[in-house]
Amino acid sequence: MKFKSIAIQNLFSYHGKIIFEFNNDKLPITIIIGENGFGKTSFINAIKLALHGISKDLLQIGAQSLTKSEFVLGSKDKNFSGMLNRNAKLAGENTAKVVIEIDEGDIFKVERSFHFEGKNYTETLSLIDEDGTVFAQDSDAQDIINSKLSPTMAKFFFFDGEKVQTIADFSHEEFTKMLEDVLELDIYDQMIKDSESIIRKITKNELGADLQKEVEEKFKKLQELEAEIDDSKEKLKHEQKTVLKELNTSLSRVENKLSKLKSKFTSSIARIKENHKEQNEEKKRLTELLKQATLVQLPLLLNPKLAKKVSTDIDTNYRGKIQIDTDLLAQKKADLLALLNVDSASVANAFDKVFSASSEKQSVPFADPYRIEKQFDSLPRIDLPNLLKSLSENRLCLIETQQELHLLEAQQDNELKDAEADRAIEKELLKNIGHQEAICEALEAKIIELMNEHKSLNSEYSKLTIVEHKHDLTQKKIDTLHSVIKVAGQMKSKIKKDKRLSLEKTINEKFTRLKKEGYEADSICLDEDFNINIYDKENIAMDILSSSSGQKQIIATALIWGISEYIPEEIPMIIDTPLGRLDEKNQTRILNEFYPNASNQVIILPTPSELRHEGFTQLKAHIEQVYELKNAGSATTVREVSADSVIHAKSPQLSLELV
Repeated sequence: MKFKSIAIQNLFSYHGKIIFEFNNDKLPITIIIGENGFGKTSFINAIKLALHGISKDLLQIGAQSLTKSEFVLGSKDKNFSGMLNRNAKLAGENTAKVVIEIDEGDIFKVERSFHFEGKNYTETLSLIDEDGTVFAQDSDAQDIINSKLSPTMAKFFFFDGEKVQTIADFSHEEFTKMLEDVLELDIYDQMIKDSESIIRKITKNELGADLQKEVEEKFKKLQELEAEIDDSKEKLKHEQKTVLKELNTSLSRVENKLSKLKSKFTSSIARIKENHKEQNEEKKRLTELLKQATLVQLPLLLNPKLAKKVSTDIDTNYRGKIQIDTDLLAQKKADLLALLNVDSASVANAFDKVFSASSEKQSVPFADPYRIEKQFDSLPRIDLPNLLKSLSENRLCLIETQQELHLLEAQQDNELKDAEADRAIEKELLKNIGHQEAICEALEAKIIELMNEHKSLNSEYSKLTIVEHKHDLTQKKIDTLHSVIKVAGQMKSKIKKDKRLSLEKTINEKFTRLKKEGYEADSICLDEDFNINIYDKENIAMDILSSSSGQKQIIATALIWGISEYIPEEIPMIIDTPLGRLDEKNQTRILNEFYPNASNQVIILPTPSELRHEGFTQLKAHIEQVYELKNAGSATTVREVSADSVIHAKSPQLSLELV
């Protein structure tokens, strides 16, 4: 499906007949440029009006809601002039009209017109074929349009970029309805609804006059119970899926924060303590070396000359010998006596007793040259300056590690004190979750009670109707319709399950292409009831309602893009204010990834300031046409211009060209 042309006459800001011709057979994008207030919103609202009439979203103007009459005729109290263009009113023109020419293989026109007479108006909808023949009107025409593009589905294709994030805020019921329309699941609901209606008609025709009133009363009561059950179920889903889920998500975040805090200090403190232990072991080793140096060879370490002299003495007089000459021993005794300067006789006697010296020039058994050589060689080779330096560095490392440990433990204590607030939040959340679970349990009990009441009443209703069935053929018809209802329900559940998983995969592929690097949200999940769930990179559920407008716009755009691929045929996409509330990087991704691929016909309505984004320069390769809107007072005019004349990324002349 493509829009071949759109003609707007005397509607909103458009005075007279303004025609947009589209010839995007080769390139998908049409640009319609206009300042705020120049007619972009009027353009998109005219299309919504032509296709689906005065819908609920059209009645919401900013923060205020209009009645249907106020929307059509205007309201002074709400400062809304109505649908008919102001200049047209002044000129006495009393008809407003939108005509959309649609190319769907065959060409046909959708024409919706409003004729005004004082405070009254008439609305007409017609479908006109290529020869100009009206082939459907009003409700019949609307049914045909809805079969091609339902009002709920249209919300995925005609939207305001600044408000697109509201798709992610839709209530469960509305969003489910939209998805079921897109996935063509509503056909099974219609089969069930039609079958139930036929059963009621057959049953009513078979009843006697006396029972019809009683049956009608019971049927009315059944409908009331069903509505109450549905309402209670919806409340339960809201409490479970929204409130309870939000509380559990918040609890998960707090618990995760506390867990990370505990893990953070536990691992750091353990690492520092392990370092401290290793440094103490090193201190013991170095201290042992120093003890050996102090007790055994400190003089040699402190006096290099002495060390050299001792080494030379051992090499000369002891190394490689099997005994010590008595001459050498006598010389050593003489040297000792000379150094001591004491009673020479007593020292000499003592020396002789120790070494058992004799005058017969025999070797001394006590003084073994090999033992002396080995004892000297076994002394540890100690670099005393480096040893002392290592001991000093080790001491400093121990002090620093101890200080780091004390600092981290103090920081842990402080953060744990700060975490008391989080623990209080955790406690309060647990309390609220318990309260919420009690609410859910009460709703579940109420639903069970209502369903039991419904079951009992339905049994009475069935008995009244079955007793009066006079023909086997009638019963067979009813049995067949019940079988249709059962099969339709089973088919819907199966197809819904199969399509949901595939749809979820497609949506996430689009989300990956659209989100910028470092985005907090990582994946989109659809549960069995088509609720939207967002998860971060750690697979922790996020609260979509508290996400930023930019984040929700990316999420909603991914949903729209993914869902559009499930439509049997492509539908035109129209986007007002395309860059919305996105930052620079996400704007570039939207322009480069989404708009060139969104549909085979994409109509974008940017402001001149949005066109300054350099992404529009890259988008030019996909642009077939550009229209420029002007507005003088209450009359929008349009002219077609070239893309090169208006799209110059960050050009200083752009504002002059468009103002």
